[in-house]
Amino acid sequence: MRLSSKTVGALALGGALAASLLSAPAASAAALPGCPAPRTANVDDGTGVMRGSFNLKTAPYAACGNVAKLHRGQVLYFHCWTRNRYGKHWVFARVKGTGTYGWMSLDNLTSIKNSRLTFCPGEDHRRG
Repeated sequence: MRLSSKTVGALALGGALAASLLSAPAASAAALPGCPAPRTANVDDGTGVMRGSFNLKTAPYAACGNVAKLHRGQVLYFHCWTRNRYGKHWVFARVKGTGTYGWMSLDNLTSIKNSRLTFCPGEDHRRG
């Protein structure tokens, strides 16, 4: 079967486009507007228990990327807090028994113990 030069050109262009899309880095959720890089300061010794199943986030907004799905009863070890532009409190924390870190909304937690609601260094906790 003989292919026309237009067909060959279209196939080549399609292949190049597909290759560029597959090799392009995916947009990082942390790079989205309002999704800053995670804080790592450990200035709060508190803990909390998941109220239900919710996603641990890359930043303190529901629209930001997911780190992991957590389930009711899982324990988080708090590191520090922030208040997002909607006035909601979020904690940067580690999931007990893992090396998994991320942000969780205060609304999704229960049985909070020993927390001083210590804001992450550099955070303006009056915003919101």
